[in-house]
Amino acid sequence: MGLFDFLKKATEPAIPEAVRTTGGPGVVHAPATGRVEPMASLPDPVFAGGAMGLATGVWPERGVAFAPISGTLTIAMPHAFGIVNDEMEVLVHVGVDTVEMNGEGFEVLVEKGQQIEAGSPLVTFDRDKVAAAGYPDVVITIVMSTADVEARGGSASACAEKHIEAGAPLMRVEG
Repeated sequence: MGLFDFLKKATEPAIPEAVRTTGGPGVVHAPATGRVEPMASLPDPVFAGGAMGLATGVWPERGVAFAPISGTLTIAMPHAFGIVNDEMEVLVHVGVDTVEMNGEGFEVLVEKGQQIEAGSPLVTFDRDKVAAAGYPDVVITIVMSTADVEARGGSASACAEKHIEAGAPLMRVEG
C-alpha cells in the first residue's frame, strides 16, 4: 500500500446499499426514487405504446437503479437489465437511447446469470453524463411477460403514485 492509496480509495464510487422492498408476490418494485411517469407518457414510442409489455418510468433523484424483482439476471448491460423468475420476466432500461453511450458513465454492479434479490443495486450511472449526451435518464421498468400473464387469465397493473421510493410497489402482476 502506497502513501497516497487512501486518496484513490476515497474517490472510488461506493456500491450503494440495497433498498428495502415492500409488498408480496407479484409485486414489481420501483427501481429508483423519483417522479413516476405513466406508460403512455414515456419519452420512447416503443415503451409508451406497450409493444414490449406494461411499462412504467421513474425519473431518478440519484444515479442508481435497483432490481425490481428477485430472480436470475438474463441481461446485464450498462443500460439494460433483464430479470426472470417463476412469476414474470422484467426489463429495467436506464434512460432512452442510452445504448448509444456505449457504457460511458455507467458502472454495472452485477453479472449475467447471477441470482439477485429485489432491491439490490444493479448499476450506478452519471446523470450529468446522460444529460450531456442528450438522453432522458428515466428508468423504465417493463413487465416483458405481460402477454403471457394475460393469456393465462391474469393481469398486470401500474401504480397511480406521482412520486415513489425505490423498493416500493410500482406494478403488480396477478395470475
